Amino acid sequence: MPDEPKLLYREVMRLRWGEMDAMRHLNNVSYFRYFEEGRIAWFRSTGIAAHDSVEGAVLGTISCRFIRSAVYPADVVVELRAGRVGNASFTLFHAMRDAADPALIYADGEAVMVWIDSATGRSRPLPGGIRAALGGAA
Repeated sequence: MPDEPKLLYREVMRLRWGEMDAMRHLNNVSYFRYFEEGRIAWFRSTGIAAHDSVEGAVLGTISCRFIRSAVYPADVVVELRAGRVGNASFTLFHAMRDAADPALIYADGEAVMVWIDSATGRSRPLPGGIRAALGGAA
């Protein structure tokens, strides 16, 4: 993850016991779910991307680097930071940290979001409000 891009969203989340796998740590797919929760919460906080909107963001690609196993019980902090802003897409950086020790990072990664027309599925230019929320020119 780049050095301190703009922080967009931060939320403390509690790990759920049912997400532990046979190795007794957080199942790999669950990290993606926590990152997703952070993205959805950030979108809702912007007030721009409504569920019934005719356009919005879809996931183009996502990656995760597993750094340290998260083990129940634990509270984690999911952070979302701004990355590159393009014409119809933007990058979000994710991090999952330990809530009691923020220097301890369980995982990080990035997602490329593509702004689309919901009816056609084709990309559209990013709205000014999203650009502004990401720290780019509106």
